[in-house]
Amino acid sequence: MTLKLHDYGVSIGRKAIVRNVRIEARAGEVLAVMGPNGAGKSTFMKGLCALRPASGRATIDKTDLLSVKPALRSRLVGYVAQDVSHLTVQLSVFELLLLAQNGGRHSWRATHDSFRLAEETLEMLGLSHFANSHPAWLSGGERQMISLALALVRKPRLLLLDEPTSALDLANQLQMLDAVLAYTRQHQIVTLAILHDMNLATRYADSTLVLAGGAMHSFGATRDILTPAMIAAVYGVDCRTVDVENGQFTAIYPLSVIASGPTRARDSLPS
Repeated sequence: MTLKLHDYGVSIGRKAIVRNVRIEARAGEVLAVMGPNGAGKSTFMKGLCALRPASGRATIDKTDLLSVKPALRSRLVGYVAQDVSHLTVQLSVFELLLLAQNGGRHSWRATHDSFRLAEETLEMLGLSHFANSHPAWLSGGERQMISLALALVRKPRLLLLDEPTSALDLANQLQMLDAVLAYTRQHQIVTLAILHDMNLATRYADSTLVLAGGAMHSFGATRDILTPAMIAAVYGVDCRTVDVENGQFTAIYPLSVIASGPTRARDSLPS
């Protein structure tokens, strides 16, 4: 399976927020979406899951996500939003996982396979102890993990994560991204994750797309993209990179803000 975006763009009203994005990601790969605040990252994601009108082409193999019926796109794409305040319904986590597998059907009944998949998904993410809890009782970080479970239980081909670690402490950031990476590799899907932490991107992302002012600034292998020159140009920050664990990871150390500022759009873009 391959995800290809060709002249992909997203608009709000008559205003083009994201434009002319061309990328390719293969099955089993994690792609980081990065850029300063207001670069259009969340809008980029929302166009892929039909929350914003998108143009161009976005294909999974020969299926164009932008032209298929909503029911098919919802089966192909799993989306984990940054804001999980909507998870306040009076259903248990386990009931939500059953509903997520069957919610697009006109009539359904829970099967043995539905129960099994819900149990396996919770166990994989270390969330089994939340099975009988209501999401409204949980913390923001816990709800973020539940939101990931709701996306994975539907077995998507494309997984979209909008700042998935924003409400998590360091240990849970690593636990979540370890699980996402393992799932992506094992099930040969494509995962796109909006990340602000460049050190997490160098650890988990095979490739990186950098947006600036709604346009594609750069795309390629993460180590080739997250360079001091790019960070200075896009973020306006002077930094250094250091190889860690015999080159297994790259650590990025910010030193100072560059006085002239980044070469990005001055106006913040809506999400």
